[in-house]
Amino acid sequence: MELDSTTTASPDDIFAEGGEGIPPNVYLGTSTWAFPGWKGLVYKRNYRSERDFTHNSLEEYAAISWFRTVCIDSLFYTPPKPETMARYASQVPEHFRWVSKVWERLTIIRYPKHPRYGALAGQSNPDFLNVELFKERILSAYQSSAVTSRTGPFIFQFAPFSQTAMAYEEFVSRLADFLQKLPRGLQYGVEVRNRELLAKNYFQALNESGATHVFNHWNTMASLREQMVSAAEAGGLTADFYVARLLTPRGVSYEGAAKMFEPYEQVRRASPEMRGDVLRLVRRAIATGKRVFVTANNKAEGNSPLTMITIAKLVVAAQAAGEK
Repeated sequence: MELDSTTTASPDDIFAEGGEGIPPNVYLGTSTWAFPGWKGLVYKRNYRSERDFTHNSLEEYAAISWFRTVCIDSLFYTPPKPETMARYASQVPEHFRWVSKVWERLTIIRYPKHPRYGALAGQSNPDFLNVELFKERILSAYQSSAVTSRTGPFIFQFAPFSQTAMAYEEFVSRLADFLQKLPRGLQYGVEVRNRELLAKNYFQALNESGATHVFNHWNTMASLREQMVSAAEAGGLTADFYVARLLTPRGVSYEGAAKMFEPYEQVRRASPEMRGDVLRLVRRAIATGKRVFVTANNKAEGNSPLTMITIAKLVVAAQAAGEK
């Protein structure tokens, strides 16, 4: 079946040939990988238990030719352990590069009033943008050569916040200082969900440190294209890589998307605009020789493997058309 941005790849496409046609600087994949709703679709092996599935299914995922990356979302909630990262490295090929979410303890301005934060709920975060904590609790798990060689961007995700929590100018100033102090030689992406921050000083802070903006398709955020325009109007992004994360439909909350799409066994609401914007970003990366990492959450359309294989097939088709 020929695809455009309005149609979706079929389950048969998951194991079909074609992934080798993706340019080597393009890394496409999903946000995390161990979903029961993908059994029989992505996963064909018989796993002994849920623990076996959670611990070992990355190998089966990474064997699919369309996927060259995955976002390790769980690291947002718990800092990584060296043995966990080593296990991941043992399950993916050498060309694979994962995207690492960074522990939320570094990116929360004030802890939400939520039971999972215990006594910290409602309190200011003393470890906000703590460089030493990042080195001690995050980078310490990435020291082995097998892990380092498979590591793509680290993503610092900042939830939407108001200026009563922190003035936007102060946020950008502290972010710039933090990024400048990070160890060199690694890739860093910043994901903000306040469209008000998409101004010249924000993009300047990223460029001065070699970091990049994470184009995110999110409930209340500007569209991917609007984010691209804002970056271009500010002078562009100078980092040698791009990152995009497809999270929820615009105008739909995280909880609303979960209710709409669970158990994530099929694409239920395609987003042609989102797909077209991703293709535009990928084409830009191909034209400039930059690496580009794109991951999708199940909550973007209902089933992230099929979302990403659709986009992958569009990329391959565009490449083939350009060669004729």
